[in-house]
Amino acid sequence: MTPTIAAVAVAFTSALGLPTVSREVSPEVKAELHAGHLGKKTKPNAVLLIHGLFLHLLRPERATDAELQDWQRPKADLVKELAADFDVYSFGYAQTAPLDVVATTEGMRERIAALKAAGYEKIVLVGHSAGGVVARQFVERYPTAGVTKVIQVACPNEGVVLANFGIGLPKLQTGFIKSLAPDLRREVCKTASAPLPKDVEFAVVVTKFKQFQGDVLVDVTSQWPDDLQKQGVPAVLVSTSHNAAVKDPATIHEIGALARGKLTRWNETEVADARKVLFDGGPKTGLMPKVVGVIRDRIGLDKKK
Repeated sequence: MTPTIAAVAVAFTSALGLPTVSREVSPEVKAELHAGHLGKKTKPNAVLLIHGLFLHLLRPERATDAELQDWQRPKADLVKELAADFDVYSFGYAQTAPLDVVATTEGMRERIAALKAAGYEKIVLVGHSAGGVVARQFVERYPTAGVTKVIQVACPNEGVVLANFGIGLPKLQTGFIKSLAPDLRREVCKTASAPLPKDVEFAVVVTKFKQFQGDVLVDVTSQWPDDLQKQGVPAVLVSTSHNAAVKDPATIHEIGALARGKLTRWNETEVADARKVLFDGGPKTGLMPKVVGVIRDRIGLDKKK
């Protein structure tokens, strides 16, 4: 076991008490939801929104608190998009431990258990950035917990290069940030990740910005890595930057369509076709609308359910 993997393993066993917070944001329940407490069940299906890294540069002590980000709150456009068909919940966590411990926290497990016990027909996890890793790891580790679908948005499955630079980072968040380094994330994907449960629908929203090979922060190859391609996980491409992904109208529309639609795993031909569009076409001017249309056709988002 490499030192970095060993460090994650130690944190995995010691940080299960990581502070978390869960609230229902549509219909809005302002109080924090504790173990077993549901909120207001008004729809047959539920969505849980999971955030990624938020750097606390000015007030580093806030990294010890579990907070929701603005796109997870009741007035956010993504919440409004999903609210027509889902009860919407948001999940937050302190960022003082490596990313790989978040999916195993008591708060995360209890929130999913409460949704399952409430009788929701579908439980959808939408994870932005590192939150997408949390969603993936949860269904890999707890395949019978009740989650029916995972949607990753701008997710660094194979890490982000900037995590290798430690200068100027808040010390309290160093462990979390370092756990996003490419070498570690690839090793975790190779040795610690289990195959995705066959009965859990899964999709990736790939974000690409202007002339970049990704969304400024996360490369396309990290968002839709080889291991997900081999499992036939479909991908949808949107032209936006990393931080804007969960606020951008086009991305919000795609997330809503994925959440409501029926997702099936792609065959080898469909994966190969999408690879040509995503990796061989390149981020050329004027290409993006065509690329989005092609991949939407491959995933069948515009077809009737």
